[in-house]
Amino acid sequence: MYYLIKKCFVVLCSLILFIGLYSSEIHADTPEQTEQYRYALGLIQRKLYDEAAKVLTRLTSDPEQFSLMDAAVFWLAECEYRKGDYVKAAGYYKKLIKEFPGSEYYDRSAYGLGWSHTKDNNPKSAVEAFLSVTKKEIPLWTDAKLKAGYLMVKYSMDTEKMIENYEDLLKENSLKPLQLYESNLQIAVGRFNQAIYKKALEFFNSALKHAPKDKIQAVQFYIAECQFRLKEYKLAASDYSKTMAIDPNSVLGQKSAYSLAWCNINNGESDKAISLFKNQVLETESVVRKESLKNLIELFMNTHDYQSAVEWADKYAQILEVKDKAEVDYTKALALSRIGEFQKSLLAFSEYLKKYPKNEKINEVHYQIGLLKIALSQFKEAIIDFEKIIGEKVEASLREKALYRIGECWFNLGNITQAGDSFNRVIKLFPNGKARFDALYQIGELAYLDKNYNDAIVAFEAIGVSENELAPQAIFRAGEVFMKAGKYTDSNAKFKKYLEIEPNGKMREDAYFKIGLNWLELKDDANALTAFSELLNAKGYFRQEARFNIAEIAARLGNHPLAIQHYKAIVAEDPKHPLASQARRAVGVSLYKLEDFENAIAVFTSVIKDYPAGDIAIPESRLWLGKSLIKANKIEAGILEILKVPVLYPNNPNVAEAYASAARGYKLINQNDKMKMMYEEVLKHKPEKDLKAEAEKQLNRKN
Repeated sequence: MYYLIKKCFVVLCSLILFIGLYSSEIHADTPEQTEQYRYALGLIQRKLYDEAAKVLTRLTSDPEQFSLMDAAVFWLAECEYRKGDYVKAAGYYKKLIKEFPGSEYYDRSAYGLGWSHTKDNNPKSAVEAFLSVTKKEIPLWTDAKLKAGYLMVKYSMDTEKMIENYEDLLKENSLKPLQLYESNLQIAVGRFNQAIYKKALEFFNSALKHAPKDKIQAVQFYIAECQFRLKEYKLAASDYSKTMAIDPNSVLGQKSAYSLAWCNINNGESDKAISLFKNQVLETESVVRKESLKNLIELFMNTHDYQSAVEWADKYAQILEVKDKAEVDYTKALALSRIGEFQKSLLAFSEYLKKYPKNEKINEVHYQIGLLKIALSQFKEAIIDFEKIIGEKVEASLREKALYRIGECWFNLGNITQAGDSFNRVIKLFPNGKARFDALYQIGELAYLDKNYNDAIVAFEAIGVSENELAPQAIFRAGEVFMKAGKYTDSNAKFKKYLEIEPNGKMREDAYFKIGLNWLELKDDANALTAFSELLNAKGYFRQEARFNIAEIAARLGNHPLAIQHYKAIVAEDPKHPLASQARRAVGVSLYKLEDFENAIAVFTSVIKDYPAGDIAIPESRLWLGKSLIKANKIEAGILEILKVPVLYPNNPNVAEAYASAARGYKLINQNDKMKMMYEEVLKHKPEKDLKAEAEKQLNRKN
């Protein structure tokens, strides 16, 4: 602000030049009055304020009319001000303002009154006085407005009135650069504090144009702050960079680096933010060193760089205050668990309990220790830790999570009853809690494991009708339970419901596949084909599974060329797919059905050659190879191939069929004794109805 340190002397010099003029023109004044007045001014000029005050007091107390009475009162007020008696000075200034409203000393008295109240620690009255100065003398009015604004800011007076004051000033064209700077700056700060950042930005930019060199960085910093609060992070980043360029090692330079890091975070440039935070941590004198360390470690956690979080916490945590160090120690222990260092994490959390026994995170630490023990398969020990934080004094959300984890531990220990009790307690004690639906989901899983499908469905459906994030998954799971219970129509209804809710959900392909399987169980090949066809453009596991089932349906309907096309497509796209051997075997079967026995023989031979003896497709390939050889009139070779099935794979489900096929072969070459021997073997292996009837007929046995 601007202070008129020698204001009275400037005025004094002007007045003394005109004393003679006033004296000669004013005829009512006595020579004594004129002399006393001139004498007082002379004393003031010599800084003899006490003496001047006495003379002026006598003069102003004289009942005789004096034409310069307003001037005498003014100078008396000035003397009292110079003596430091601000209350008395204020009284005389007020006297002039009240009794001589048209005096040429009116504005100077209002100005002096403002200063008197300022010195007397009465800022509100001082502001009122300064604002009463008129525009007769623009420099005086300007200085009074600036002083009033200064006091308004200093004493946190009405922001709008403060802004109006400076806006009035900006209407004056004669303001000097420093005054323009001050006015724009204070309006900007006022708008900033009101969170009107766009307006603040406008005035900060104006202030910057007139700012003294040593103030430029501060204004530039506030410009950046406005952009940040307006969420214009790229613009803010540019302005913070400008602030840093002025002096990176200053307080504002360091604060700008810190804020620039946050701009980078918001702009998705975490690497740049990490670099800035690191630099401030390494700068031992930085005012944002501690905050930078805390945010650096947090950023490492958010970017999953847990190893760096541990390393920086180990190296620099000692610079923090106890409370912040406790937070970093907690984060470090958490980071250790994230990188799989469960034992080290467990030790770190245990040390935390010893170092900070009364810290607000103690209960959370017990919870994390419990989780670590789950990870280490120490379920009984984990239960002990979780039970420490299920008391009523513990925060409800943490109690709920701990109780849920206890249920998980009992489940992993194989104690279904205790697990169910824990999950039911979660639902009972926290009917509106976050873990309620997770617990209900687990209850559904427990019922499913216990083959109590109805209870499982009830649990999953209760979640399904909610708005919980588990609802789609629960609907899907209900479909699986219905499927397991043999209720295929109900199962399909659930899978279709899932697809309505989550048309692009992660279980979309699984849902279509299971719908297809359900239709197969319901003997509805057409709808099964429709469902499986939805998966022909899938990219994962279900693409080939669907193709295989489409081929199976086509083969079952007698469309073997289409079946062969799909079987071959599986092998061509993914020769190492688990279904590849079965697809190649199925190609051979379709060729057999098309009576292309030579090509069928070639296919079955290649399958047996290309896959190990234990492959699922080998026993059936041997059976069909034998059948194909018999059809190709290589009967004995065919029989020998067929008999490999019961001999090499005695537990294979095709053993009865193999013996029956061998029996038919022996019949073709009239070896009836061996034929009967084979049919006897058929009856020993619990054949299907048709095979049993065939065997009994050939053995002349009655049912």
